[in-house]
Amino acid sequence: MPRVATSIPMYTMCPFCGNYITTVTTPIPGLLTWLLCTGFFMFGCFLGCCFLPFCMTSLMDVSHSCPVCQQEVFRYHRL
Repeated sequence: MPRVATSIPMYTMCPFCGNYITTVTTPIPGLLTWLLCTGFFMFGCFLGCCFLPFCMTSLMDVSHSCPVCQQEVFRYHRL
């Protein structure tokens, strides 16, 4: 799966179904999200505040998928 350098939907050809599509983006927790959660917990935010990175889509990885065949085409990693 190739890496993409953007978190916004992009126009590309799906390698699975061969259609030209605009990808559908979905935020998913990634390494940056888990590192921030662990860091917040270690510095005393253990009353639920450590889960704040899971609520912020700007801190999550982005999965690009095909709207036709529903396969994941790319994944954008924040870290």
